[in-house]
Amino acid sequence: MTTAELQRNRFTIVNNAVKEVSGGALFAEPSKLRIEVTLLNGVGRYHFDIKKEGILNAFEKSLNRNDVFVPSGICLFVAIQSNENPSTEVLYPYIPVNDGENPSIHSVGFLNGDANAIYNGTLEWLIQNGVLLSSFPTERFKKVPQTQGLFALNSADAAVNEGVQSQWSIEEAIDTVIPQLVVAGTQDHRITVNFNAEGLDFSVTEGHTPKLVLYMDGFLVKGGCQYIDGKNAFASAVGQW
Repeated sequence: MTTAELQRNRFTIVNNAVKEVSGGALFAEPSKLRIEVTLLNGVGRYHFDIKKEGILNAFEKSLNRNDVFVPSGICLFVAIQSNENPSTEVLYPYIPVNDGENPSIHSVGFLNGDANAIYNGTLEWLIQNGVLLSSFPTERFKKVPQTQGLFALNSADAAVNEGVQSQWSIEEAIDTVIPQLVVAGTQDHRITVNFNAEGLDFSVTEGHTPKLVLYMDGFLVKGGCQYIDGKNAFASAVGQW
């Protein structure tokens, strides 16, 4: 079964169950969770608050306490955000490097390859007092595109970027979640990425900020934590209202 087929099948199962139990009052819709943290030199432990409140940037989407989210896939991206135009942020499932000396297909990037340490770490996910994921390998999230762009020689015989974009698809980048997970807003979630960053430099092109992005693709059920006539399709995950 392909990723797309798995997603469609999972959506149908989730949506039918929600509608049946709620008497048609609730339904599932395609959505995402996305939380970002800033990469800091020498720091290799990052916490992602998927119920983050207050000020979120233009891209972040957290989980409301009343809602349920069913992930179909999860990924850990890096992004190099323009300080002047943050809305132009691009997600990368690998480490784009532009050291300012060697030809690069990336107009901006990390100044070295130190950030590859991210993919030699683990992701931990705690729910309440239990463990959902204890040491999920972050190398599962690294997807280097087959086509990364082309170069040509200019009149001075120097390599220049022809502007060909890297081959990339978010469906290819996201790691499919098996078995099915249910993320309820009523529960406490603590998601942490850990890797050895001692002595590492995560500097990027001047005027930009490096980000680590936790991204979940899936289905949102607004109001999914409520019980209707004493019933809830996600009762085991939601707990008592």
